[in-house]
This record gives sequence, C-alpha cells and structure tokens, in this order.
Amino acid sequence: MALTRAMALALLTAALLSTAARPWAPGLIAWFALVPLLLALGRERHWGRGALLGWLAALGGGLVAFEGVAPAAPWAYPLLVLVASVPGAVVGALYVLVGRRLGDRAALLAYPVLVAASEFVPAQRWVFGDFANALTLLGVTQFDTPLRLVAAWSGIGGVGLLVAALNVAVVVLVRERRPLPLIMTGVIALLLVVLPIPGTDVRDPARTSLRVAVIQGAVSSVDTLMARFDGEAADRMLGTYAALTDVAAERGVDLVVWGETVLPQPVRPGPVSSSVANALASAPVALVGGVSYVGGRSFNSVFNWNDGALTEVYRKRALVPFNERHYTAGGPLPPLDVDGVAIGLGVCLDSVFGSLAREAVRAGARMLVILTEDGFAGQTVTPEMHLRLSAFRSIETGRWSVFANQSGPSAFIDQRGRVVERLPVGRAAGLLVEVPAYVGVTPFVRFGDWIGALATVVGAMIVILAFAARPGRST
Repeated sequence: MALTRAMALALLTAALLSTAARPWAPGLIAWFALVPLLLALGRERHWGRGALLGWLAALGGGLVAFEGVAPAAPWAYPLLVLVASVPGAVVGALYVLVGRRLGDRAALLAYPVLVAASEFVPAQRWVFGDFANALTLLGVTQFDTPLRLVAAWSGIGGVGLLVAALNVAVVVLVRERRPLPLIMTGVIALLLVVLPIPGTDVRDPARTSLRVAVIQGAVSSVDTLMARFDGEAADRMLGTYAALTDVAAERGVDLVVWGETVLPQPVRPGPVSSSVANALASAPVALVGGVSYVGGRSFNSVFNWNDGALTEVYRKRALVPFNERHYTAGGPLPPLDVDGVAIGLGVCLDSVFGSLAREAVRAGARMLVILTEDGFAGQTVTPEMHLRLSAFRSIETGRWSVFANQSGPSAFIDQRGRVVERLPVGRAAGLLVEVPAYVGVTPFVRFGDWIGALATVVGAMIVILAFAARPGRST
C-alpha cells in the first residue's frame, strides 16, 4: 500500500512537469512540481524503489519533449520516453542511498546537484554523439518566467538546478515548517535575475543591425514531397517563396532566410537551376536550406545566395538518430559574414545543444540564424518547444536568434529570450525585423555549462561519501 501511494505521488510529479512544459501552462508550476516526488522519496529506504519513483516522475518531461515523434514514428515515441527517463531513475536511487547513509537532510541538499548532473551528462555530444539528449531539461519550463535569464550565467542547466532547489525549499517548508531555505533560495534567484548579466547588452559599434526577413512558405508535407519528383509541383512551391521574397525585397531587406531543406532538388556543384535562381532573384542575400551532394555523400545544408550563385556555408551537425542516417554530419565552420555582420548558423536539432551556439559565438557570431522544418510533428507541442529551446540559445549567448521554420512558427528572439515577432503555424507569410548585432561575452559563452560540470563532480563526491558511510546514520 505504501508503494502504491508513493507511485501515485511520483506520477503526480510527472503530470505537473508535463503540464509546466506545455506552451499553454505557466512555468511556475515547475517550482513545486517535484514536491510530491521528494515527499515520496523521503519515506523510501530501498534504492530500487527510489529508482522506480524517479523514473515514473521523469516520464512527464519525456512525454512532452518527444511528442513530435508520435505522428512520424508511433512505435518510437514510447521507447524514447522510457529511455530518456532513465537518468531520473538514477537520481531517485541515489537520493535514497544518500538518505540512508548520510541522512534525509543531506539527501535534500544533494538533490538539486544530482538533478543538474543527470541533465548535464546525457547532453554531452562528445560522449553520446547524436544520441545525446538535451530535450528533457527542467529549465525549459521557465521560458515564461524571469528565471530563464539564469541561463546566461551557466546555461540552461543552471536554471534547472535553481528550480530543483526551489522545490527542495518548499519540501523543507512543508515538512519542517522552516521558511528560511525558501527565503534564501528566492533571494538567490532574484539576485541572479535582476543583477546585470555581463555581455548581454553590448552592441556592435561597427555594424549595428541587419534588416532580416524570414520567409515561411508553410508548404504542406504532401506538396513538399511532390516537389521532389515533379517539376510543376516544385515551381508551385518555389513560387510561394518567390512572391514573399519579392515583398521583402521591396521593403529594403538586407538578408532573406528560408527554412530547412526548402530547395526541392538536391544541390550539386555547378550552375543553379533557373527555377531556383528566379525564386531568389530579388533577394540581395539569402540563406536557404537544402540538400547537398558532395563526393558521394549528402548533407543537410545551408546555402548562401549572393551575386546569383548558391554557396554551401553550413552543414547540419546534430543529426536525428536513424531518421537522418542518410546524411553525413558537418563539422565546425566559421560564421558567415553578411554586410559586415558575422552570423552563426544552425539547422533543426543543432539549436537544442547550447554548446554549438556557444562555439559559433566564440568564433565571432553577432547573431544566430536557425533553419528548421517541424512539419513532421503535426499538431503536437514540438514546434513551440523547438522555438523555446532556441530562445535559451539567445539567453545563453547574448545574441538575437532568427528562427525560420518552414511550416511555422517562425520568430525573432532577442538576447533575453523574448519573442519580438512571430508567425503562427501553417501560415504562408513573411516577417521583416531589424536585428541588432551584439558582441558581448556572457558567462556561459566564456565558461560554458560550468554549473553542470561542477554538479557532476560534486554529485560524484557525494555518492562516494554515501557509499563509504555506514547505513542508518541519523538525520
């Protein structure tokens, strides 16, 4: 009966986390979403049950993070959710272990550190490659709260640690009627939000801005597929983009951005097809997504249209496992110079990893441009979640992001993660915004996710101490 009650509390946490991560719900729900789980873990003395409770609670984040997979690969959706929840099981097991060996208060103090470490390790691309997971992060829930700004100090992992600490403080208040931990955590959160963040608002004195137009064709998946094989369908697709590009050009645009893999035919070295050239003719400079074939390999690429020619300037680096096995991953490339402004590029899943945006900014990028196509996700929350993750890249790096989604939503995001302008899903339209160039260096750009790295080291030390201690130590 006790296990059933504990599982119910863990599932309540899962439901609250899932709700907090959805666009229509306030992120502040996450400030107390972990409380039911912590109350259940505090009564548990078997690490295996702790693992079960942690795993059940972590399902909430995975259900939202991978929701877009369900329409395209229904069989893979539950598998991804189950596997992505394993770090939550590890945290639950370690919480119980620390509680038994070092005491309940030590377990509560260790919990935010364990959460931060459990998010940091699976997100490391140098360890897991394309199987690295940076989607189920607690900090993503804070897109609509001021706590999102903490990401500039140490990355989104620092936001998650702070949210976990708030939950621990609430538990102490509920169990022991002690408000001091909650007050102290609140003060720390307030200071991190209101204090000036180094490198966030430093404009480029050489070239202050670019007039950038995002062209969202919102071409259906069926028409996009037909355009791959039928010339008339390709002309119709390009015609939508051409008309919107013409409007942007008439308004005096500096840069036009189309979405991911918009070009209907693969691009090979040589002359540009007349249909593509005509569609881009009015754009002074454009960034366009397409597939390139070079040396017998294919790449999900970004092309620069300039002086009547297409030049490949970026290749997607973070490939979707299995679904993009036919592509070859690209390597690091310098930012693209457009009228004196260096632009850091990314395609789709690249925007999920803060390390890639940080790398671009350290190489000199003054703004970020992300090309994607989330039409595969249908009516799920995935397109909106993708936009939110891109917003955290802006906060972390102190740069504006231009988010160009072929099917929508497309948006312009400022250096503090605020959506300045956006287009809704499914609407064929253009959006033109003056995008400022920034040159500051945020703490995240300078030091990376130091909170996650530190939490991993400290968490490992706590676990070692727990194993070394004798069971049954008093709280």
